Amino acid sequence: MELSSLLGTLFGLVFCAGILALGIVGAVRAQKRAAERKAGMAGYATHREWEYRPSDDSLVTRFGGAPFDRGYSRSATNVLLGKHDGRHFVAFDYAYVTSSGTGSDRSTQHHHYSVLALNLGLPTPGLAVGPTSTFGRLVNAVTGRDVQIGNPFFDEAFTVTSPSPEFALDVLHPAVVEVVMHHPELAWRLEGDSMLVIREGQHSPQEIEAKLHFMDAVLDRIPEHVRARLIGEQPR
Repeated sequence: MELSSLLGTLFGLVFCAGILALGIVGAVRAQKRAAERKAGMAGYATHREWEYRPSDDSLVTRFGGAPFDRGYSRSATNVLLGKHDGRHFVAFDYAYVTSSGTGSDRSTQHHHYSVLALNLGLPTPGLAVGPTSTFGRLVNAVTGRDVQIGNPFFDEAFTVTSPSPEFALDVLHPAVVEVVMHHPELAWRLEGDSMLVIREGQHSPQEIEAKLHFMDAVLDRIPEHVRARLIGEQPR
């Protein structure tokens, strides 16, 4: 074998070994970060007297719409359960996998979401509110049409959908709108008996606390007649 061919072969082997080593190092670091996150969440749950579960498969199908209706290998991990101002909540890391291409061109993507759900105690017709620029990506558009509430600043900054425009207008009382406009980055929705705040990525315990206060502020400002009407509409 000529020297140039031998050197080429050796270079190829060294290059492949380097790529493999980088992959192993990356996997080890990812596992370490995951273990640290798990320990951190469990410790915070203990501190706050919340319940911690490493995973809960029931949450994978608990809610509908984006991102729960996408991909495969879906999982709900680092689950925190507790009560905030008398309302039960659950927070968790949601993940799923998608693939594209075929054969040697096939690639796999892992998607991660922060999910926080606060129980309302009664079902709703559905309502989704989110920044107009990211609405389709971060908030599942509830079946229905866009709703304008008559506040030009809010209507420009946020997109609202609901199968019941009347319900949307009742919920988005001026006091609620004021709270929402102080948090222009948050996308949220009322689905079934829960209020959901979802974003791409992973949350910290401090983010969970802040979002719980936001959700509580929104729910506390919804007019009482809205709740009374929903109670009256429940099957007897």
